[in-house]
Parts: sequence; structure tokens; C-alpha cells
Amino acid sequence: MDVHVEHEPGRFFARVEGELAELVYERREGVLDVHHTYTPPALRGRDLAARLTDAAFAYAREHGLRIVPTCPYTQTYLARHPELRALAAPA
Repeated sequence: MDVHVEHEPGRFFARVEGELAELVYERREGVLDVHHTYTPPALRGRDLAARLTDAAFAYAREHGLRIVPTCPYTQTYLARHPELRALAAPA
């Protein structure tokens, strides 16, 4: 599946089959606080949330930011990817 993740201030998103998957964040004082990740039910199981989260972590790394994983999905993602924990802001 070819997915193009786009970014605009406050969110990363992808349109797939007419549906919108998105990761919503707030940027403040050196961090991206990831509030919410949503994948429409018809698109679940296709790793769209992971691709959006990958994009958020890449953006944070590129801009010298840390991630605050407020979103439960982002917390789970970090648990599965220990190599990214250095980008997580301390609790």
C-alpha cells in the first residue's frame, strides 16, 4: 500500500481510499506532545498509525525536539521501539 504522509502544523495525516488517518500534536518548548492518533475502522490493520508515528518521530529528530507520548498508541509504539526512547521527554 502506497501511503503519503503529509504534515501541517499540529498534525501528520494520510488520505487513503478517501479516508483520513491522522496524528494530532501540540508543539511547545522543545517538545511535540502527541495527543491523539486516529485510523478509520476500514483502514485499521494496515500500519497507518505506525507510519504517522514514524513521521512524527522523524520530524522530532530532525528539529531537535523530544516526544511527549500523551496518546496511548504512542506509548505502546515507544514500548515496541526501544531505539526511539531517547527521543521521549522524561515524564
